[in-house]
Amino acid sequence: MNLENFLQTAKEAAVIGGQILKEHFKDIRQKDIEEKSRRDFVTYVDKKSEERIRNFILSVYPDHAFLGEEDGVIGNKDSEYLWIVDPLDGTKNYINGFDIFAVSVALKYKNEIIVGSIYVPMLDKLYWASKGNGSFMNGHPIKVSNRDKNLAVIATGFPFRRVEDIDKYLNAFRQAMITFSAVRRPGAAAVDLAYTAEGVFDGFFEMKLSIWDIAAGYLLIKEAGGIFTNFEGKEELDGNVIAGNQNIYKELKNIVEKTLI
Repeated sequence: MNLENFLQTAKEAAVIGGQILKEHFKDIRQKDIEEKSRRDFVTYVDKKSEERIRNFILSVYPDHAFLGEEDGVIGNKDSEYLWIVDPLDGTKNYINGFDIFAVSVALKYKNEIIVGSIYVPMLDKLYWASKGNGSFMNGHPIKVSNRDKNLAVIATGFPFRRVEDIDKYLNAFRQAMITFSAVRRPGAAAVDLAYTAEGVFDGFFEMKLSIWDIAAGYLLIKEAGGIFTNFEGKEELDGNVIAGNQNIYKELKNIVEKTLI
């Protein structure tokens, strides 16, 4: 296993996807938008980004498997290596011309994420991590914050696909607003997780995410010295996320236990 080569591929793949997103930013018209399911949108740009990333990764590692948000699993489905890719996290932001969106690329070996990269194209911020080697942004080491709750800014995401959960979520949101200095909702989980790893945000919680939204961000936060679990406190990528520095994680876990479980 060569983590350095895997990581280089992940970084290059994220930038390849990001260049596609830059090229077509603010060119999306209404006819270009498809609704995959209620309030869940996709454009030709998502698909083109995923195709370019997939072709690149499988050209380097033709025996690996590839899981993309748009086309599912492609490649060697028996491989112990699975690339997990979100070609455009924050599609609604992208459609509306809001420049907070990202490409997320991660590699899972057996049951473990070993490499992750997140690229925020319009800010030209490339985040990366590999198991046991720390987290970085544009080549600089990053760490989770050490702020306490009185100064903490928490990121979250609204359960827009599951309006039946809105009342429980609003209770959690209310408690977060009371407990912390501020709450932010940029609209792209991969960016939220990268910013939490960098210490811009002090913590993050969200429900019902997909594996491609969080796989790279999980490793970034772990390697930046943070904690990342599901709502039950287990280190599992089931889509329900609590993350942050040790103190903020404990506060968020308490809020989640009282409101969302």
